[in-house]
Formats: sequence, structure tokens, C-alpha cells
Amino acid sequence: MPYQKIPKALRPLYLKGLSSSRYLKQGQHLDLISNYTNSSYHFNNVSKLEIIFKQHSSYGHLGMKKFWKNNLKTIYYHNPSLIIDVKRIDCQEKEQQLNCPCIIKTITKDNKEIIINGKDKHSDDIMKELVEKTAAVAVPSEDIISYSSLIEERR
Repeated sequence: MPYQKIPKALRPLYLKGLSSSRYLKQGQHLDLISNYTNSSYHFNNVSKLEIIFKQHSSYGHLGMKKFWKNNLKTIYYHNPSLIIDVKRIDCQEKEQQLNCPCIIKTITKDNKEIIINGKDKHSDDIMKELVEKTAAVAVPSEDIISYSSLIEERR
């Protein structure tokens, strides 16, 4: 079947607002990775992040899933040496789902463990709490590369 262009009304939500040019769209996707909203931080005193949450987003795990999907890409982009372990737990029964952990274990370079509970929280609130408890430093705006503007300049 040949390639068919998707009408703009039927585009998925994450593609809405992006350019119709495939090169500009790729640049905008790279911009989302390098500078997602309130996620550009250097975690200098953190050696490992361990994220544990349920595979399904019911019973308060949606915020952690959004954090994993959106914010974690930017964190890893700016901290490539940071070890990140993600454990998604498959819970079949309702009692297991209600008792399933939704946490971020942060291990500092002093081997001190900081635990952040992400159950029933929005991804932005989880990110704010992570930044506060780990004393992360914001990446200067001059150091953030805008890929879409680089692509537009070369056209």
C-alpha cells in the first residue's frame, strides 16, 4: 500500500502543532528531547535513578508514566553518565494493583538513598520534587541546542 498522507484532524495528539515538513518535524522532536518543559537539569551529585511503577497507568500511576515518557528523555540527554533503571511491574489482580509501588529511588554519590513517591502525582510535581531533593542545577539556556532552528537555517 503506498504512503497516504494523514489528514491534520486525524493526527495523534503528540503530532499536533508540529510542522508538516518531515525535516522540521524531526527537528521539533529533537527539541522536545533536548528541552522538554522544566526537565533540563544537571544531576551532579546523583549516581543512579531507579524508577519503579506499574505497567498500566490505573490507580495513580499515570503521572509516573508521563514522567518516564517525557521528562526522563531530557534528563538522560543532559546527564548521559547517569545510570537509570526502569522497572515496570505487571500486576494482574486489583489488590496487587492498589499496593504496587510507584517510586523513584535516587542514589547519591555518597551512597545515600532518597525515595520519592509518585503515586497520584502529576509528572511536573514529580520532577519538581526530584529537583528539590537532589539539588539539581538548571542547564543554562545558552547550552540548549534548538535543532529545528538549525534545520531552518540550512534550508
